[in-house]
Amino acid sequence: MYLVIGAGLAGLSAALTLQEAGTEVTVLDSSDRAGGRVASDLIDGFTLDRGFQLLNLNYPEVKRLGIERDLNFKEAPRSVCISFDSKYVNLGDPRRNFFSVFSSKSGSLTSKILFLKYLTSTPLQLESVEAHLLRCGTADLYQKVLKPFLQGVFLADPARVSAVVGREIIGNFISGRSGIPSEGVSALPATMAKRVKTLHLNTRVEEIREGSVITNKGEFLAKKIIVATDLTTAGQLLGSDQVTPLLSSITWYHATNNAPTSDARLVLDSQNRGPVVNSIVISNLSSKYAPNGQSLISSTTISHASESEVRRHLALMWGANTGDWRFLAKYEIHSALPLFAPGSERAKSLRVSENIYRAGDYLTAPSQNGALLAGRLA
Repeated sequence: MYLVIGAGLAGLSAALTLQEAGTEVTVLDSSDRAGGRVASDLIDGFTLDRGFQLLNLNYPEVKRLGIERDLNFKEAPRSVCISFDSKYVNLGDPRRNFFSVFSSKSGSLTSKILFLKYLTSTPLQLESVEAHLLRCGTADLYQKVLKPFLQGVFLADPARVSAVVGREIIGNFISGRSGIPSEGVSALPATMAKRVKTLHLNTRVEEIREGSVITNKGEFLAKKIIVATDLTTAGQLLGSDQVTPLLSSITWYHATNNAPTSDARLVLDSQNRGPVVNSIVISNLSSKYAPNGQSLISSTTISHASESEVRRHLALMWGANTGDWRFLAKYEIHSALPLFAPGSERAKSLRVSENIYRAGDYLTAPSQNGALLAGRLA
């Protein structure tokens, strides 16, 4: 029998891959639910995802799962809204939003044309996402749109992120179908978990031995073991040092009876007037995220800020009076994504020893696809 430690996306992917191959597998997780970092809470009738997350149905590993019908998926617009002063400009794929490319508020026409060059170019191994984009001539577009957008994707300044990894993720976004399950992102791991035949929750692994693991509920025997926990826990269980830096983010939730827009686009601030990286009326994308007659705004910061600073910045971004917005919650995700710095290499092998393997996005790519891929490969 195989044991998978961790019921996040990587662990669930590993378990389903083994099941499909006819292998007996048991999944252990210390939490009371499956999903790891992909989770949602129901508070006062609002659905609050633990960190703003969009699911890309065109990710290769998501396609492999074949679960779109089970998610009641709500697809997001294939464009973003650029906030400047108190006005907005929509910018998206010119094949679908042709006239949006002509607004100078979101960057020069030349820089937008040169972005197409970027999409077909080859990044250098030691290059950052920022350096690669600037090398392709997108400076104006980069400063006004791409940098604020990519900060929300990578949870870091694009100057700190590997161009190789960044190019892959940007390409997936451009060609993808992003959105959310109607009742929260936790529907993705919940749907996967239903397919796992043997899953033990509230089971904390305390020690890994040769051929078994010791938990708070006793010993589990195993022929092979896959450690699919977060990076810190994996390091503790395997006795290895943490070498991949981890990035944090803070998601802020506000409710209002008067939404600043009926649009479901992600809003970016081209003028960098405060700590907010992006903001969205998430209940416009799925009405089930908020009670009838109310709207839910999800906003992300990657640096510490007070609620009053966030509220002030949101007023500028939305061109709205946020004084009557009700603060619902904030989620500080301390290990939201791994940082793949310029020159860093992905793991060449997921094998730790003869009978022990690792799985996690810190080994492949900082995305849901990366986590699912690591699980399948393990």
